[in-house]
Amino acid sequence: MTRPFKKKTLRDKLEAQLSDLASQTDDLRKQVADRAPVVRDQILEQTGELRKHSDDLRKQVADRAPAVRDQIAAHLPDRHQLLDLRDDLFNRLPEPVQDRLPEKVKPPRKRLRRVAAVGILTGAGAAAFAILKRRGDAPAPYVAPAPRPAATTPPPAPTDVVGEPVDGEHKK
Repeated sequence: MTRPFKKKTLRDKLEAQLSDLASQTDDLRKQVADRAPVVRDQILEQTGELRKHSDDLRKQVADRAPAVRDQIAAHLPDRHQLLDLRDDLFNRLPEPVQDRLPEKVKPPRKRLRRVAAVGILTGAGAAAFAILKRRGDAPAPYVAPAPRPAATTPPPAPTDVVGEPVDGEHKK
């Protein structure tokens, strides 16, 4: 028994919408199947043109690549500048962040080397300054005295503090 004025339930409404969608999907599938060969041919033509165009572009890029690479390399900072920038950036980070970074990103400890190098340079500079200063203040160079002619008189005998001769004998 069906009632003529029976209200449609939610299920009936959903079933009706589902059947409408199924029929629309079936119609679309038939249209796609009918047009598929034409679309396929268009795609093949376009890809053939794109392949030719891409081959030309590839050749142009390959021809210009060395010049572009050289231009880019000219604008890049050199290795030492990059290392200095890295060190400066690392030093600006807070210590807890520095500790968490992996070891391969941390710059090598150069502080001790720098301190040692500065110390060595300072010491070498001071030594050079002292040598140059000493050379400037030094008297005339030492000249050995001329040899004396042979003396005919014997040299005087050595004496002690009092002025007496030191030959082991005392005079009384």
